[in-house]
Amino acid sequence: MPAEPPRRDRPRPMPGAAQLLAWLREGEPVAGRNLSGADLRGLVLDGADLSGVQLDGADLRGASLRGAQLRHALMTGTLLDDTDCAGARFDGACLDRSSATHAHFCGAVLNGARANDAYWSGIDLSDARLDQFMAANIDLTRAVLDRSQAQAMVLIDARAEASRWRGARWDRVLALRAGLARADFRQTRLRGCALSGADLSGSVWQHAELVELQAATGTSWREAALRGVRATDCDWHGGGLTGADLSGSRFVRNDFSHCDLAGACLAQAHFPFSTLLGASLQGARADGADFSRSICRRGDFAGAFVERARFAQPGFGNTDLALVRPMAAGMS
Repeated sequence: MPAEPPRRDRPRPMPGAAQLLAWLREGEPVAGRNLSGADLRGLVLDGADLSGVQLDGADLRGASLRGAQLRHALMTGTLLDDTDCAGARFDGACLDRSSATHAHFCGAVLNGARANDAYWSGIDLSDARLDQFMAANIDLTRAVLDRSQAQAMVLIDARAEASRWRGARWDRVLALRAGLARADFRQTRLRGCALSGADLSGSVWQHAELVELQAATGTSWREAALRGVRATDCDWHGGGLTGADLSGSRFVRNDFSHCDLAGACLAQAHFPFSTLLGASLQGARADGADFSRSICRRGDFAGAFVERARFAQPGFGNTDLALVRPMAAGMS
């Protein structure tokens, strides 16, 4: 019978569900414990303190982690699909390349966490806190983030088509080149955020409040619904707003210079102290719009409907649209 290898050469057994539950039952700290690759599917870990634990590649699918503490946990490649993490804390956790499809993170705190290249399609992050959350190339397709709050969040090249952010609050968020087509931003408040290069085509922004938004050249708002928006000091310079609906909105000190607003609806919209220098409004509907305190020089209103619209230059409300373009050129 062959001799057993020396003790130091024996492979250590990988801690699993039983070991983790034993540690928690005995009140032993798990910070720094290595549970990488462990099968923890379906475990009930509600309220457990798992701060600092190493869970890289662990399988937590279907587990319950309601109110659990996972501060600074290492969770690269962790499977969190269909988990219930409502109210859990992930402050400073690393969730790179994790999968959390259809997981419930309602009210979870992810301040300072990162989730680069994560796959979180269909996740519910309603009422979550996302201050300084960083996620490049994250997939948030059809995710729900209603009433979530984020300060200094970074979402570079995120894929979040058809995601929902109703009533969310963003402060100094970077969502550069984000894919947000058909996303729902109704009644959101964005302050000092940058959406440059983002695809917001077909997105919905009714009654949103936008302050100091950067959404200039390369940002697509094609056929976006911006009805009833209140926007102050925002930069749309060179953005694409073809077919967008801006009716009934108020844009104070906004820059729409060289924007493409062809076919857009600006009915009853107000543009006090805003700039539409060189903007294209071909075929736009601007009946009842107020441009009286805005700069429209070199704007192209060919074929636009401007009945009852008000302009700083007398005669701009004339229904003879053939005069609109040369008059605008003459003001330059």
